[in-house]
Amino acid sequence: MREEVLRMEHIFCMEDGAVKLNYLSIQIFRGEIYGILCLESQGIDKLVELICWNRSLDNGQVFFEEKLVNSVQESRNTRNKVTVVGRHSRLIDGMTLADNLFVMREGFQKYVIPERAVQTETVNVLKKYGIQLSPKTLVKDLGNYDRLVLEVLKSVIAGDSLTILWEISDLLSAEELPRFHSLISRLAAHGSTFLYIYSHHEVLRPVCDRIAIFKESTIQKVLTVQSTVREQIQQVFARYCYEKFIKIRNDMEEKPRGPEVLRLFQVASGNIEELSFTIAKGENVLLLDQSNTILDDLTELLLGKEKPQRGRIFPVPSSGTRGKRIAVIQRNPVSSTLFPELSYLENLCFPLAEKIPCFWQRPKFQRSVLREYRDEIGPVIEAGNLYDLTQKELYTLVYYRYLISKPDVVVCVQPLSDLDMYLRIYVGELMGRLHKSGIAVLMLNTELYDSLYIADRLIQVKHGRIIGEYTRAEFDEIKLMQTVIFPD
Repeated sequence: MREEVLRMEHIFCMEDGAVKLNYLSIQIFRGEIYGILCLESQGIDKLVELICWNRSLDNGQVFFEEKLVNSVQESRNTRNKVTVVGRHSRLIDGMTLADNLFVMREGFQKYVIPERAVQTETVNVLKKYGIQLSPKTLVKDLGNYDRLVLEVLKSVIAGDSLTILWEISDLLSAEELPRFHSLISRLAAHGSTFLYIYSHHEVLRPVCDRIAIFKESTIQKVLTVQSTVREQIQQVFARYCYEKFIKIRNDMEEKPRGPEVLRLFQVASGNIEELSFTIAKGENVLLLDQSNTILDDLTELLLGKEKPQRGRIFPVPSSGTRGKRIAVIQRNPVSSTLFPELSYLENLCFPLAEKIPCFWQRPKFQRSVLREYRDEIGPVIEAGNLYDLTQKELYTLVYYRYLISKPDVVVCVQPLSDLDMYLRIYVGELMGRLHKSGIAVLMLNTELYDSLYIADRLIQVKHGRIIGEYTRAEFDEIKLMQTVIFPD
């Protein structure tokens, strides 16, 4: 008989008058990789919280390792043996790999630590799972892949009964993701249990034993037959999403190539070995960093914070605020670029203030923006601050900033990262509006799920060099040739 790790029955939770979980039920067994596909993310934070902590419930009960740990009658606010890997690192950068694995963990109570024993045990663990790292390596010197591996091993060594992998694939390259999946499959075969949460079925499908569809704050169905998962999701649960993506693609008609607005000529910097490409006015270009090594370096160059070691960029990126022709939308722009205490209109006009001297001293400009865009954006444009706005309203704000200020090029760093399926569609529509307005878009990605729908051209990069370049007419052919990188 299979050993149960987690069972949640008819969980109902409300916060601030909103339903967070709507009579959700879930059951996970030891040694299983259980996937949750987030078509909508509303409530997923609460689900993770209730798996980790026994907080108060409005309805339902939670069993952990076959013991009742939480119910409507009694919520002890105790912590379950669960680790969350992905969003926030628990590693200490200034310490070695061995110390992070065996010393800095909850429940470790020794005062005298035999270093040789720690080193030996670390070597044994790394060898067991085929990981070629030195126990003395400092965590700060590790890449994303090795950090994730270390966090998972830390959870296993600490004896946690469940490891939650939450939106981790955005941190990995197209080459690294299959390796990571192979590792967690080996760990699961040895009895470790994983809950894998992501917003695209093509990440979950190759590795999960079962996939649950999360929508409207509950699990609507659990899919178990791997051979039909893709068809069931595309044709039933996410059919609306795929039809919208196809419409976005069809609406973005290919136009005759316009004037050049960005050129990189034999650029080298950091992990960039050599990059040469051009982007034309109104073109959507997707740059796939297949080895996940150059996104940060390229972003710094396009922001004007760094200069190329070799080669040239035209126009020369400016680190100042005046006359900026290249705008960058960073990963997770809602948290990194908006000012929640300011009004919606003030946030919306922020890039205009960079272009027009003394903008804030000229209220007529703000009134003009309000009149022109109120019908398009809606009444939210008059919000006094951003605290109560939805994610959709905030992403509208992020992209409309540049529809108004009209730079030559907008660089989007992993624009679909951490977004549920429905929000991915909406952000795709916003990038389509940039395209229609004549603004060139450069998408910097480490994965391709859904991104090809909104691209005119694909530039494939590996270890800092371009290894392929494809037009939209060639996308279907390249997907058939390289199914591991282009699974969707």
